[in-house]
Amino acid sequence: MPVQCPGCGRKHDVTEFEGDRKIRCVCGRELDVLGLETVEDFLRFFESEDERVKALEIQSDAEEICRMILDDRFEDVDIQIAQDKLREKAAGFFPDKMETYRMIYEARFLRLREQFRKPGEGFCG
Repeated sequence: MPVQCPGCGRKHDVTEFEGDRKIRCVCGRELDVLGLETVEDFLRFFESEDERVKALEIQSDAEEICRMILDDRFEDVDIQIAQDKLREKAAGFFPDKMETYRMIYEARFLRLREQFRKPGEGFCG
């Protein structure tokens, strides 16, 4: 899935955002990778079946963390532990794809926490 410039509509390939860098669109607008949010964005980087299976495992774990964030029975510390474990798993599977992982999954977790967890009530964001 390409990242679309909100200024001019031009589409930029996600590979332009490798590392923790922003790019400048031809229209002059500075873009970052917050537009990446789907498993398809993550899966597009993997070619072998083994890599795709590992990426789907990461996606499954990420979905569980999303459910934890939405369920007020889970303490923030437990959610953070699950996120840390998933980050370690992703780093073990795909050490060279961690920026893509961060852009998709960690950004999603942060958005959900900001939307569904109140600061001061177990929220560490």
